[in-house]
Amino acid sequence: MSTSSHARRRGGRALPILVLLAAAIAVPVLSAPARRGPRTAAPKVDIASLERARDAAPKDLQARLALGEAYYVRARHALDHHDAEGWAADLERATAEWLAALRIDPENPAPHTWMGIADAYRGRLDSALENFSNARRLAPRAPHTNTNVAQILIYRGKPDLARRFLKQGRRLGASPTQLGINETLLAWQAGRLDDAAWEFEEAYRLDPEEMNIWDGAPADPPIRTFSDFTRYCCASPSCGPYMKDACRASHQQVAVQEVPVEVARRELVLEMERRRELRRIYDRRRDLGVEIQVEEEEPGDAKMPTAPAN
Repeated sequence: MSTSSHARRRGGRALPILVLLAAAIAVPVLSAPARRGPRTAAPKVDIASLERARDAAPKDLQARLALGEAYYVRARHALDHHDAEGWAADLERATAEWLAALRIDPENPAPHTWMGIADAYRGRLDSALENFSNARRLAPRAPHTNTNVAQILIYRGKPDLARRFLKQGRRLGASPTQLGINETLLAWQAGRLDDAAWEFEEAYRLDPEEMNIWDGAPADPPIRTFSDFTRYCCASPSCGPYMKDACRASHQQVAVQEVPVEVARRELVLEMERRRELRRIYDRRRDLGVEIQVEEEEPGDAKMPTAPAN
């Protein structure tokens, strides 16, 4: 199988990881109440229609991916509005669709990308990095598989390694907005506020709509300025905890996210079941020669991905 042709025909639409901006959450359980932060806009997708389409064609890859995305966006909206039970229920539904998609096509990177997005949104950066790295193994020449890894590395405090993946994404044709978001984060993290503001303005000018997608869900209220960008990140428990110094330098308060203990346990069980099923899927399809990394448990300190060659 040619990786270049594979990247062109598989994986669906690019998933920019500003997709990740609301993405890297510290998750203190039952901590002091978080102040009200930014939210995702209410989902407008007709999930019932997507469920009927899935039921009518259960082996249709795109039907599974579309329904998984819809469940995830609804889950995000629930958690952003303090409905942890709704979040957990729809996360389970979304994960079931992503795993079903991999049973249909184990070589497709899109389910790994979506699982990485969900992990990153809940602050499980090691697990997110594992999923994004797996997506990149399956589609190394897809631009977004490189920029997604880069954004997690920024949050992990690995700017030099992140730049290697951004460079590769640029070579492969990543959108200027995807690159600009990461460059904004890098400059802001390094304390270069003027450069960060310039990077944001250039990226926003090119595609305001893409700039307003955080973790696969629309930002609400919309982001229009670099000040909005910093405020949204710092008020989002998915971004602020990994940009603490930058937030303080911008005089922004860092938010945290709380979930009930039972929901946290439910998430842990789901994570363990997901890992077991991923191993089963790829063990059954060893004929594909696909090398996917799935740790026995959620990695406590994920291995750094191998940097692309210069």
